[in-house]
Amino acid sequence: MSFKKTFFKSISSFAVYNYIIQALEFLSTIILSRLLLPEEYGFVAMIAVFAGFINLFANVGIGQSVIRSDYGYTFHRHLYSLSVWMGFALTGIMLLLAWPIAEFFNNKALFWPAILISFKFIFDSFTYIPYAILSKNLRFNTIGRTRLLSSIFQIGLTILMAWAGFSYWSLIIPLIINPVMQFLYLRAHVDIRFRLFGKKATFMVFKKIRYLMGNLTLNNLIGYWAGNADKVIVGKFYTQADLGLYNRAFRFIQFTHKLITGIFSTVLFPSLKKLMDEGGDVHKEYIDILRIITLFNMPVVFILVIFPEELVFYLWGINWMGVATFLPYIGILLIYQAILGTMPGVFILYGKERNLLIINTINTLLTILFVIAGSFYSMLHILIFLTAGMVLVTMPLNLYFGFYKSFGFKVGAILKLLLPIIAFGFFLFVSVVMEFAILKNILISF
Repeated sequence: MSFKKTFFKSISSFAVYNYIIQALEFLSTIILSRLLLPEEYGFVAMIAVFAGFINLFANVGIGQSVIRSDYGYTFHRHLYSLSVWMGFALTGIMLLLAWPIAEFFNNKALFWPAILISFKFIFDSFTYIPYAILSKNLRFNTIGRTRLLSSIFQIGLTILMAWAGFSYWSLIIPLIINPVMQFLYLRAHVDIRFRLFGKKATFMVFKKIRYLMGNLTLNNLIGYWAGNADKVIVGKFYTQADLGLYNRAFRFIQFTHKLITGIFSTVLFPSLKKLMDEGGDVHKEYIDILRIITLFNMPVVFILVIFPEELVFYLWGINWMGVATFLPYIGILLIYQAILGTMPGVFILYGKERNLLIINTINTLLTILFVIAGSFYSMLHILIFLTAGMVLVTMPLNLYFGFYKSFGFKVGAILKLLLPIIAFGFFLFVSVVMEFAILKNILISF
């Protein structure tokens, strides 16, 4: 079977399950919003701020090592042990933070929920290697089925507990049990048995992947601040209502990533690795996939640029109309995020994770610079500066240091694929800023 047939077979299997999960989660919010109060969600969110940061260090480089390496069963078992040891370490850190979290928010009731949430890191660690083995073998149907069944269990238990009056515990307990259910299902579908190896064996396997792990850890930390610097600045210098509008606009990037770019990226890395092992043309297939991802994103870009007011009004109502001002710029950013979102896996594929760290550091510094510059004028200018920076600076730098220097693409191939996309984004940006409605409609029609 050709690369594209195999790739799109994997995409279709994984996407169907992912879309069902997203639909179920959306429907569950309608039910839970009538059973739980905003304060109860906010209570859990206070713990999640810290737990989310610690989670940046979970499974860093371990799953990628399974997919990229040509080592076999013994190596995977040692990685499994390392993964669980890291789970214990992260649980220990979260346990130590439980009391400081309660003190920081001046809410003693946070202590025991934080203690319980800490054990999720251990339970999650038992699923990383099985999932990585399934990805390596392109068994995305099994991955999707596992996640769907565990999501149904978590959503069902959450609704049941909320109906029974368990308050915020109904959000916490199912979250902890979910990875246990995944592990039990994966055990029956992945031929690997767990053993907790000692210090010497664990350190030896750590030495094999420490370069990848170290660079990806730093990348996660840098990426965390790149994705949150604008929110911090908006929250600091503007009102809570402004931050709410700003965050709601950026949900379209998160939503599109989950439904399009994220699905392609998940399947792309192991698929290209298999193609590379078979001696196939990685460059050609990668370029073709980028064209398809960009094409899939275009309907969303079209709606955000041409019909922002109508979209906001029908989705959220008159009180959220302030979001509409931001959406055309979000649409333009989506054009470039579709490309940038696939690049980390390709850096890892070519063993260029140090280059990935360098370019991500540059991207983060540029993002913070653009956000600060825009914040001196208005919240809208933050997005204007971010978009202009992406079009004029960030994307050209990523093309040079990524596609040309790291991936080895020829200049002609880069220009043939990406120059039209960059030019399209640039003229669309100019038309939005200058409010050239006719030009904007002409451009989007192409």
